[in-house]
Amino acid sequence: MKLKSDEKFKLILGLGNKDTKSAIDTALLYAKAGVRFFDFAPEIYPDFIKALKKTGFQASDFTLCVSAAVLGDIHGRKAKISDVVCSGCGLCAKNCPQNAINQDKKTKKSAIELKKCIGCGQCKKITGCYAISFDYANFEINTLKQLINQGYVPDMVEFHASIPDKKQIIADFKDILTIFKGDISVCINRRLFLIEETIELLVEMKNLFKAANYDAEFLVQADGASMNGGASDENSTLDCILFAEELLEFSKTFGVRLILSGGTNINTPDMALNHFADGDDFPIIAYGTYARKIVSNLPQKEAYAAAKNLYEKTVSVQGIC
Repeated sequence: MKLKSDEKFKLILGLGNKDTKSAIDTALLYAKAGVRFFDFAPEIYPDFIKALKKTGFQASDFTLCVSAAVLGDIHGRKAKISDVVCSGCGLCAKNCPQNAINQDKKTKKSAIELKKCIGCGQCKKITGCYAISFDYANFEINTLKQLINQGYVPDMVEFHASIPDKKQIIADFKDILTIFKGDISVCINRRLFLIEETIELLVEMKNLFKAANYDAEFLVQADGASMNGGASDENSTLDCILFAEELLEFSKTFGVRLILSGGTNINTPDMALNHFADGDDFPIIAYGTYARKIVSNLPQKEAYAAAKNLYEKTVSVQGIC
């Protein structure tokens, strides 16, 4: 088991950020601020290992996680644009939060840069364009297999299981268990099933995990408003806190640590403190969109101060429990 018992802050730079340079730069900034738990897209993992060593950090001091999405999960989808239907208006390119859409200078037609695309759907939502559709495939699971075959074995896999198809979730989970024997965190959304069904599914996955892994840890990430942390308000973080509350009894019964994600921001530590009683195992808080937003386009000194403030806020509030 690699995850440390006192881990409190997880930085998500995986399926929410496919740009290698920005992901690594942001991770190193937060590493300097004190964060030791990171989540990357699998294709970024080897480069981050190299970046850690080059910067003087020891990879063994960190918990390094890679994300892998079940077939059909939003985290594993990619946008695509039909060059036949595309009118060349450029609205999708202007509104893509990841700068993953390029517009041809001559034809004005737009095209997706797959490595950067996170499948958030903003291009379609803003434009309503018929030229835009989405592909779902096991991109991350297949890349994870390639990594492991090349000798790059992460400490943890974050398995995104946010689809309403339990059979597909179990099938892809079993697939991961055949190739990976380390810690696994299952990220699931509260809107998929009734809470009783969610717990039944997690129990089944926990039992499958236990049968395949004897020395690893099984965690559950309560996903609220996925990719919505940039809002910086209380409503965007409430979903994941309420979901974690619903999973608390399951967590205690099976000795499973919980992680809060999806809409997390500076309000999350204090809000969570009001929802978990003394003696409860306080969840790890995972930051993605918000953590990237508050350091983006700032001078290095200011970016570090913002990262340090978020880290210290999270650690200090969790220290109260």
